Amino acid sequence: MSGRELKKHLRQYLQRETEHGKLSDAKLEETVRLCAEIMREQKSAKRSQEEPRIGFAQYLSDIFRFEGVPIFGLQAAALFIVCVAIYQSAGNPGYIPAFMPLFVLAVMPAIFKCQYYGMCEIEAATRASGSQIVLAKLILVGAADLICMTFFVFFEAYLQNSYREIGRIILYCMVPYLVCMVSMLRQLRLRRKENMQICVTISLGSCVCWGILAKTFPWLYDTSAFGIWIVAFLFFAAFFIKEIYFIITVRKEGKMYGIIS
Repeated sequence: MSGRELKKHLRQYLQRETEHGKLSDAKLEETVRLCAEIMREQKSAKRSQEEPRIGFAQYLSDIFRFEGVPIFGLQAAALFIVCVAIYQSAGNPGYIPAFMPLFVLAVMPAIFKCQYYGMCEIEAATRASGSQIVLAKLILVGAADLICMTFFVFFEAYLQNSYREIGRIILYCMVPYLVCMVSMLRQLRLRRKENMQICVTISLGSCVCWGILAKTFPWLYDTSAFGIWIVAFLFFAAFFIKEIYFIITVRKEGKMYGIIS
């Protein structure tokens, strides 16, 4: 029953009350029943219009559908460049860290996409918090990098014709990668403007710095310096895990990760 029909019934009941002195109990109960029926219909209609909330797994699947191809495509392109560069350097492991920041550089178009298009405020107003968006993209990036770096480790071991140095190769890959990832996440969280340009500069500067280290301090890549790489890996891995834990925490609270620019 529509509101107009209810209004008509109520007007008729009021007229009868004026004519006969009061409403009968049966008519009063009928009015209450009709009002309750209308309230139930409106409540059920409102409930049917509400969209069901999706879990994080479904949300991750949606992000993969829209961002999966660019993320995996850019990581594959970075892997191709790194493999060609290492092959040209005759498999010298000292140059591995100089090319690992390229994997982080390939992440930035997906991470800073909303800032590039000026959509930060719209993204902040969505039902998915900014931290959830960042976390979903980081999971996809982590999966892509795991595949690419695994392939690269075995490619490097094949060039050296030995699998005994896989542990060192993994450290040469992970330390510069974690340095750039931690820097990128902290810039994303703490800076309001120009964080994308700063992250690009840090990644490219890291390539240059690691290349200079490979030439000027070759002893860093000897077996005797293995402990230094382990300490560096644990140090930056701790910062990276701390940042990921912070993202998960603010996601549960429904807060933004970073500053809206």
